[in-house]
Amino acid sequence: MTGQLRLIGRDRTVRALLVGGALITCWFLLDLGGAAAQVRLFWTLLPGCDALLWYSARRVTRMDLPADTRRFWRAVSHISVLFVLGDGSQAIVAWLHPGPAAAAPNLFQVCAILGGVAWMVYVMLTHPGRRLTRSARLRFWLDAGSVLVGVAVLVWLLILPSQQGRAVGTLLALLLGTGIILVAGFAAVKLILSGNAPLTVVAAAPMLLAAVLQGAVGALVGPDSAHLGLLLGAQFLSSVLLVLGPRLQEICGPPAPMSQRVAKPYSLLPYTTLAGMFVALPFVINDGVGLDGWLLLGGLFVATVLAVSRQLLAFTENAALMRELGGQEERMRSLLAHSTDITSLVNVEGTLTYVTPATERLLGKEPAVVLGTPVVAHVHPDDLGVLERAMTELRAGPGATVTYQIRYAHADGSWRWLDVVSRNLLHVPSVRSYVSNARDATQARLLQDELRHQATHDGLTGLANRALFDTRLAALDAPGAVLLVDLDDFKLINDTWGHHAGDAVLTAVAQRLTAATPPTGLAARLGGDEFAMLLPGADSHTAAATVQHFLHLLATPIPVDGHDLRIHASVGLAAGAPGNPDALLRRADAAMYRRKRSMTADGLSGTFGYRAMS
Repeated sequence: MTGQLRLIGRDRTVRALLVGGALITCWFLLDLGGAAAQVRLFWTLLPGCDALLWYSARRVTRMDLPADTRRFWRAVSHISVLFVLGDGSQAIVAWLHPGPAAAAPNLFQVCAILGGVAWMVYVMLTHPGRRLTRSARLRFWLDAGSVLVGVAVLVWLLILPSQQGRAVGTLLALLLGTGIILVAGFAAVKLILSGNAPLTVVAAAPMLLAAVLQGAVGALVGPDSAHLGLLLGAQFLSSVLLVLGPRLQEICGPPAPMSQRVAKPYSLLPYTTLAGMFVALPFVINDGVGLDGWLLLGGLFVATVLAVSRQLLAFTENAALMRELGGQEERMRSLLAHSTDITSLVNVEGTLTYVTPATERLLGKEPAVVLGTPVVAHVHPDDLGVLERAMTELRAGPGATVTYQIRYAHADGSWRWLDVVSRNLLHVPSVRSYVSNARDATQARLLQDELRHQATHDGLTGLANRALFDTRLAALDAPGAVLLVDLDDFKLINDTWGHHAGDAVLTAVAQRLTAATPPTGLAARLGGDEFAMLLPGADSHTAAATVQHFLHLLATPIPVDGHDLRIHASVGLAAGAPGNPDALLRRADAAMYRRKRSMTADGLSGTFGYRAMS
């Protein structure tokens, strides 16, 4: 709204209309130039204002508008042509017969203006509103009827006392002014209650004010009175305000689409008009109940019946709504009570304020025990970082949603994997919490971990496989060492003792390789009887010590089917900087095969290898 007001204040057309309209209105109010000059100036300027209205409305129709809104503004431009013809005819009369009497409208002008008013009523009646249900349409017409009855009665009471002894021309002005006020009242009802106004509030305000101002002053102040300047000034100002409406619409842009507008559940407009009639009642019947008193009482009766009918309809709908809400609440409680998922609410402090009964089924904890405790008290310590990252994403803004997997403590001391979907609903007044839905994912997570382990580890020995070893080697970002181990004469073991004996030997070698591997290292089976060890951060001396430890463990015989088998292995070692893992692996492989060919030790620096001796 502030941005729109800034644009309006900078618009030259708006400033010219306001400044020019104010100066000319003041000229009329100060009675400058005499009655004949004022009447001639008024009726000369008025067709020009009507032409400006036509031009402004046509400009609005060229905007990107919905079809129904464009139809409304096209009708405004057509109606302004009638205004030009009617006011132009009166301008001719004013120049031919100047004087106060020329301020009163002629019959052709009245017909033209009333024709435009009737056209506008038709456009407003047929302008589409929201697609309402039968009860909603009934509410609309009850509210509209109550408002229009109240407006009609109040306008009549306002105008009637001042019309005694007026001439025919004055009565035509009365008819015209009353009609304009009623149209303004109807337009207000339509705009407020229909939910699909063809113009913005900023554009509608000066146009409605213009209608009320012109109708009221035209009906209450006659041209034969001493207030000719007031009559002409007020009517000219209303014409300027009418032209201002489409210009403001053009500046502010099209109204919001009907789908984006929030429908109000009720309107105070019917009760406002009803209160106005009650306020007027003591003044009207002060000197007895006359025609105006009976008119007011009749209007009060009709408006009250309409308002009471509207209220009874609201009571009926509210009762039906309460029954429906009660049924929905019962269904929701039943769903939550028997759901296998945990639904929970967490406040901004991170405290659980609501959990469903599924908490006891999934975590073995009664809801009463969990309520009031912080969420972090139930989360595995290793997963607190996951929870903190999830909460950071949730705090990013209203409606933020995050999905994560985390371990929660079970009452028996074990941990359960839960798939959690959380949403930030702190901005919803009836919720004011983070809402989470958690589903048991323990079996799925264990299966995933098993599959992941099988994909990266050897099925016989449990060591890392070739794929995982290559991945870790490629990711090495610091100096390190690689050991390659190849068992000597392993085929002979299979041929002599059988494959089950060979499997037992491979498993025992893997256990001893694992025992020799430091916590930061990785032991792997590359395939067949070939093993490897990755030592991140190790230099050649540290790697040599690791080789010695492994060979010492390997020297212990391996029992197979009652026999102690001495296993021999060739070990190749390569140490160096990261950046070329393939080269490091090739160097270790070359060292291993050199040692395979040579049965003696090869020093402790550079690339070297060992052979286990029995």
